[in-house]
Amino acid sequence: MSSFTASNSRIRVVETVSSVDQTVFDTNDDMPHIVGTATISNVTVDFAVMTVQTYTTRIIPNCVTTPSGSYSCRELDAMIVPRESSTVTNIANLPVDEDGNVVGIDFVVVQATGVRTLAGKDPRFNQALPTTVPPKTFSFQGSVLLESSGAANGASWLRRIVSVYPSGTKLKMKVQESVGGLTRNAPYNEVHNPATTFPHYADTRSTYSFTFKVFYGKFRQ
Repeated sequence: MSSFTASNSRIRVVETVSSVDQTVFDTNDDMPHIVGTATISNVTVDFAVMTVQTYTTRIIPNCVTTPSGSYSCRELDAMIVPRESSTVTNIANLPVDEDGNVVGIDFVVVQATGVRTLAGKDPRFNQALPTTVPPKTFSFQGSVLLESSGAANGASWLRRIVSVYPSGTKLKMKVQESVGGLTRNAPYNEVHNPATTFPHYADTRSTYSFTFKVFYGKFRQ
């Protein structure tokens, strides 16, 4: 039968539905509790410029060389160099109890407010890389995808991610980047200029500035 009991710091609510007792609330069950908060200002996230490597050159079939364009019959291949990178920094101390002992944290929820202070361009086009950062406060738990881009066939070749998580006595931030290989070809020139194939590769750096409001949580007090 439906009941409400409170005994030895435990509260339990049971509801009877179709003669079946169902527990709808029990403080003995795991449930989220916020045990502390922190505001962390001037959090900078910086993704570096991509690297280009030039390699194969070849003759274009059926091309007619003119006196003013001795290289017009050759092509140059270039690749955005694949890379996987990550950096981890401590951004805050975890909360402590009344005895100064670090509280064990089960999860964190982050409310983030910030802007992209430098919009990196797609190396192929004169346009900024797509970003998920809205012009207002947004929340995430664990990780958030800041930038991404796809290849011509729709496959992902770029992901830029930020993660915030507790470890030891610290709140840590991991900045991760995954860049896949991206190959193009274009007319060869005398200086082997990779900007011929990726005209905006030197503008691919992106930076962000955030303020984090962090909620530290446990599943059981």
